Amino acid sequence: MLASQPAPRTQQQQQQSSGGGRAAAAGGGAAQAAPSTRTAAFAAGLGSFASSMAAASTATEAPTAEAAGQRQGTQQPPAGEAQRDSDGLLRNRPRPLKINLDLALYRARQKRLVANSSRMFADRSRLQRDVEEALRRCMEAFPEDGRPYVSLGKLMVEQRRYKEALALYEEGCTATGGTNAHIWSAWAYLAAKMGNVSLARKLYDAAIVANPQHAAAWHGWGLLEKEQGNYLRARDLWLQGIQSLRRNPNPYLYQSLAVLAAEMDCLEEARKWFREGTRTLTGKASHAMWQAWALMEQRQGDKAMVRPLYKRGLEVSPRSRYLHLSWALWEKEQGNVEEARRLFKQGNDRNPRDPAIMQAWGLLEEEEGNIEEARRLFKRASKVDPNHLHVWQAWGCMEYRQQNYDTARELFQQGIWTAPPRAPDVCLVFQAWAMLERDAGNAELARELFKCAVKADPKSEPSWLVWAQMEEDLGFVQRAAELRSFNMQEHTEIVKPANFAAGLGGEDKGTGLLAPIFGQIAKWFKRYEESGSESDMELPELLPLDAVPKPEPESLVLTAAAPARRGGRGRPSGSANGNGSSANGRS
Repeated sequence: MLASQPAPRTQQQQQQSSGGGRAAAAGGGAAQAAPSTRTAAFAAGLGSFASSMAAASTATEAPTAEAAGQRQGTQQPPAGEAQRDSDGLLRNRPRPLKINLDLALYRARQKRLVANSSRMFADRSRLQRDVEEALRRCMEAFPEDGRPYVSLGKLMVEQRRYKEALALYEEGCTATGGTNAHIWSAWAYLAAKMGNVSLARKLYDAAIVANPQHAAAWHGWGLLEKEQGNYLRARDLWLQGIQSLRRNPNPYLYQSLAVLAAEMDCLEEARKWFREGTRTLTGKASHAMWQAWALMEQRQGDKAMVRPLYKRGLEVSPRSRYLHLSWALWEKEQGNVEEARRLFKQGNDRNPRDPAIMQAWGLLEEEEGNIEEARRLFKRASKVDPNHLHVWQAWGCMEYRQQNYDTARELFQQGIWTAPPRAPDVCLVFQAWAMLERDAGNAELARELFKCAVKADPKSEPSWLVWAQMEEDLGFVQRAAELRSFNMQEHTEIVKPANFAAGLGGEDKGTGLLAPIFGQIAKWFKRYEESGSESDMELPELLPLDAVPKPEPESLVLTAAAPARRGGRGRPSGSANGNGSSANGRS
């Protein structure tokens, strides 16, 4: 989101400032009482500044350090008041310089990034509190600047403090007189995130009224309409945005139009928008535009176009990790293993802290039979970013395929506990772990893990279908039919099922070798519920196993008894496209 500019002061504030300045000038150089209001403080600052300028104009001796500081563009505070805090703002000052706000916002942003990467909850919470305090001081010193409102609102959204963020955005729009398009756009994004589509449309409209050249508003509104299935409306909005931004084209509008046309099977129109976008200066320098074009041609099977587009993208952005990853995966699909390995290595050299490249490279080495090299890459990736869920899932799947079940279980557990409790991608880990237990003959534990998988992501079709297949193989045909029916439902609601503890009967899950794992699953459910939101979905109630007709002993076939019969069916892999982060989603 682009940085906002301070809104012009209102006529009432100008009158108050000028009136305060006249009062200060009438007082001459006499000492004044401490100001109690913002207007009085600003007037006192003007009086102090006028007195110092008058003294400097009549002085005949050499300039003092205070006068030198004024000529360098700084205002020296009265004695005893120059106390600078950790965010760059001067305390007990009527009005800091604009540069202090810029520095404070920069430091707050850097501290927020550090907080997001912190593994300890206490450290993360402490840093986030410091960031919030710094941003609130910025808002107090510069209430007409929209940047502190947007930054603090983003922090609140990350913490799921949605109601507080809504109130903050409303306060920011009031303070800026409704002229800051960035606050309107951030407010609209939050409204859409909360499901209030009608309010989001109104707020995006307000953002465009405030600034018709605000590209984020046109782009965000178009994405909202696209998500609602209004493809023509989305297309019209992006076209209007391109017309409004003729003097300063935005490549994301061209890219969105091209991707939408490709999804509608209008390939010539998509190519037209890609060509139009890459003719602009910003579009020509946008690696995302070249990558999206290459991915479209890749899906169409036009090999003659794919390589030149990826090459052109790397020319404008040699360090782009997304281009290296997408190009290497495509070369891998074409069977060019050495070229794919070269691109992985080049991307890793230029982005040594990117775990997705190392994860995809590790999968390539595993497929080539270099198991130790794959382990080395997975280990490096897990150290670079311990919170990258797909690294743990791919590593665990490799150990599973090598029949190192205990090692695979440890890696799956590590991946689950490093991921946020409500991350949908954690479904991949639960599904892979459940299939491991299924193949090991632990049907009851596999069932509980499948429940966790569909709770994390109720739209995960593979999890529902593999679970149903397992129940069918165990002889519970009616239960398998129910699971397939739940998968077909368009909207699925989730709650902790009442029959979570229901098992095959006989053995108590609280004892035995698998008891610690069941305890870990229960802890994950507890953490999931504690981080819940108001829009949680409910898990459909399954038919208890006690009510399902039990199969005859000779018809009960466990997966572990016939691993060869399954072959590769249902086997987990690193991901659908060979890496944890989809290359398609990065464009």
